[in-house]
Amino acid sequence: MTNSSAGSVLRAVLELGSAPRSVLARHAGVSPATVTWQTKALVAAGLLLELPETSAPGGVGRPHSPLTLDVSGNVVLAVHIAAAQVTVAVVDIGGTVRHSEQIPHRTFAPYDILAAAVARVRAVAEGLAGGPRVLGLGVAIGGRVDTTAGSVIDHAFLRWRDVPVREYFAEHTGLPTTLDSHTRALCHAEHLYGRLRGASSSIVLFVGNVIDAAFAVHGQVHYGPRSGAGGVDRILSAAAGFALDDYGDHALVRRGARLTGVTTMHELITAAARGGPERRLFLDRAAAMGRVAAVLIDLLDPEALVLVDRGLGPVPGVREAYRAAVREHAAVGPDAAEVVFENSFPGQVLVMSAAAVVLRELFAEPLTSSAAKAV
Repeated sequence: MTNSSAGSVLRAVLELGSAPRSVLARHAGVSPATVTWQTKALVAAGLLLELPETSAPGGVGRPHSPLTLDVSGNVVLAVHIAAAQVTVAVVDIGGTVRHSEQIPHRTFAPYDILAAAVARVRAVAEGLAGGPRVLGLGVAIGGRVDTTAGSVIDHAFLRWRDVPVREYFAEHTGLPTTLDSHTRALCHAEHLYGRLRGASSSIVLFVGNVIDAAFAVHGQVHYGPRSGAGGVDRILSAAAGFALDDYGDHALVRRGARLTGVTTMHELITAAARGGPERRLFLDRAAAMGRVAAVLIDLLDPEALVLVDRGLGPVPGVREAYRAAVREHAAVGPDAAEVVFENSFPGQVLVMSAAAVVLRELFAEPLTSSAAKAV
C-alpha cells in the first residue's frame, strides 16, 4: 500500500482536526504548492470542507480558511463477523461510531451468517438514504484471511474454509467491499485513530475466541505473500509451552461453566469483575498471554504493543498480570512492560477494526481508493 501526497494531507487534517494550508504543509511534510493542489482535489471530492475565513490571533497576519474533514457527509459501513454474532455499524471518516447493532448467529453455516449480515447492511444503508454518502463496506473477521482474493481461507472456530466473503457482500449489497483480518484491521485503526499514531514499529495482540497478532513496521502493516502473517499459535505454543486455544474466550466460558455455571462471556466477565472465583480464569490467561506478548516483544522490539482482551479494564488485576508476565519473560529487559498498552477503543474494538478495513485505504489513497470511487 502506497501513501499518496493526497493521503498525507488528508491524514494531517485528521490528526490536527482543522488547520490552514500552511500548517497542513508542515505537518504532512509536503510543499505549500502540493497542499494547495491536493486540498482543492479533496474538497472537490467531498472529503474536506473549507471553513469560514478567520484572522490570526490578535489580528496579526493574513486571514486564512481552515480545512476540516467532512465527517457528517462521509461514512463507511462496517461488518465484523465474530464467533457468536455479526456486528453491523456506521462509522464516519473521523472515526466516530454513529450506529452499531449485533445479530446473533443462528447457525455457523457461512452463507446463513453472510445472508443475515447482508440483510442488516441493506436496511442500515436504506436508513442512510438522503444523508451521508456511504464510501464503502469494510468486513473484518478472525482467522486466516486473503485480503487480495477477498476470501476467508480458514477460520477454525467457525469452521469456514475458502469462503468468498468480499464477492458475496459486493454482489448482494452493491457496495465496494473490502475484507481483512480483524487484527490487522485493528492495527490500521490504532494507527489512524488510536495509540499507534506515529509509531514506526508496533504489534497488536488480539485475545478472544481467536488469538492472533498483527505487526507494523514504518507504519505499514505486514501481510505476507500467503496471507499467513499474524498466525502465532504454533511458534508461541512451542515457545511458551501451552496451546493458545486453551485460553480463548470459548475455553474460558467452558471452564467458568464447570466452576460456577456461567454460560456466556458477558456473565463470566460480570462475575469476575465482582471478584468471584471466575476472576482467576482471567488472571491465568493474562499470565499466559503475557508470556506470548513477551515473545513478540523480543521478536520485533516494538515502540508499542496493543492488547485486546475483554478482561482488561473490567476485571481487577488483569492489566497488572499482563505487565508482570512481560517483565518476567521478555529477554529485552523488565522495561519491556512499558511498551504494553490497552486498545484505544473500549467497547468498540470490533466495529473500529471493520471500519478501518475501508478507512485505511481512504487515508492512504483518497483520490484513487475504492472508497473514493464510491464518492
